[in-house]
Amino acid sequence: MLTVVLGRFKEEVERVGRRILEGGLVKILPRNPNVLTISSLLITIPTPLIVLLRTYWAYITVLILIILAGAFDLLDGLIARYWGRTSRLGAFLDSTLDRYVDSIALIDLWLMYNGGFLGMVFLILALLGSLMTSYVRARAESLGVKMLGVGLLEREERLLFMVALFIIYIVTGSGYVIFYGLLLLAVLTNATAIERLLYVARSLSRDS
Repeated sequence: MLTVVLGRFKEEVERVGRRILEGGLVKILPRNPNVLTISSLLITIPTPLIVLLRTYWAYITVLILIILAGAFDLLDGLIARYWGRTSRLGAFLDSTLDRYVDSIALIDLWLMYNGGFLGMVFLILALLGSLMTSYVRARAESLGVKMLGVGLLEREERLLFMVALFIIYIVTGSGYVIFYGLLLLAVLTNATAIERLLYVARSLSRDS
């Protein structure tokens, strides 16, 4: 049920994005979607250093950059389809650079929490779960298994969840928000990876 709701939410976000794009945004964005894809990574690279400034406005800046990176990730696909410039190179760059952006955002959260051994453990597990969730999908689709909508915490949900953690921490200043947020991400991302792994195993076993 939750997966269906999230799927409808993502469809609605993409529909609104297309409307905004066609309403005039397309005129100021580059026609090459790879520019947006690469830009989403470039604007997140300095965020760990900005977090280390440990000021309110540093955290606000990081939040804005992470949101922009997510927006660029949405827009690159819309631009590619709008101008008919979808390509295997674009798909490769998008899926690869997204992993870097997600990992950097998780590191930002851990740095805002100001470390700690258990926080580091949760960070590593969240990173592992995020990477494995994406890897299982990529490997499965290369074998012809359709993975659309399989798994609770896909990339979009992970990014929204992390943005929510940023906002709550900035408002409350409570490190426990990030501590338990990283724990929840560690659990849900790995649960999603395992769910996908089992789904692919069942699909491939039926074909053999």
